[in-house]
Amino acid sequence: MLLLNKLPRITQLLIRDSKDQRGIWGYVAVAFNQVDAERLAKVGANRLCAEWIVKNGGGVRFVENPTKLWKDYNSLPAENTQFYIKVVDASNSSIMKIGLDHLKGCKNIDTVILHNCKHLENEGLEGLHHISNSLERLQVSGCYNITDSGLADIGGLKNLRQLVIFDMIFVKNMEEVAASLKKQLPNCDIKATKLGVTLKPK
Repeated sequence: MLLLNKLPRITQLLIRDSKDQRGIWGYVAVAFNQVDAERLAKVGANRLCAEWIVKNGGGVRFVENPTKLWKDYNSLPAENTQFYIKVVDASNSSIMKIGLDHLKGCKNIDTVILHNCKHLENEGLEGLHHISNSLERLQVSGCYNITDSGLADIGGLKNLRQLVIFDMIFVKNMEEVAASLKKQLPNCDIKATKLGVTLKPK
């Protein structure tokens, strides 16, 4: 696995500079978010994406069993079991922008929840364009690195039908952002507010 290969380097960093804990754990977060090309070739896009989300603290639902949220890496179906991701719930996870490249090739994801994703950079939503053909429901909330310009990337997700945005403390003008997105996504039900709201049941 990618992280195991990097453990000696991480250990060296811990020994060399124990004061720079933020930088070290940032390095670990990057290791957990990089796409492992060898693993991708072995298990395919959906399996690798599920592993990425779960390893970073989130969960997934599959087309084959949409009522179950898989959050435990060890309980994921066997590698020879084919499945397709339907829902990505990245709530409270440590996903980063580079990690969203795991979405490539996952053609059945219709719902993404990005709640309290503290490591997701301002340009992080660009990665959602990998699933723009299937993505219909999106929640972005409590992602404090994302500003007005970061939310603007949502405008290119032309198949969105529901969009929920709230608790974004560094978004300066939520009303303006919502109005702009509504012009670009006229068929999308957009709720942009300071208060907590949830996606409607599909």
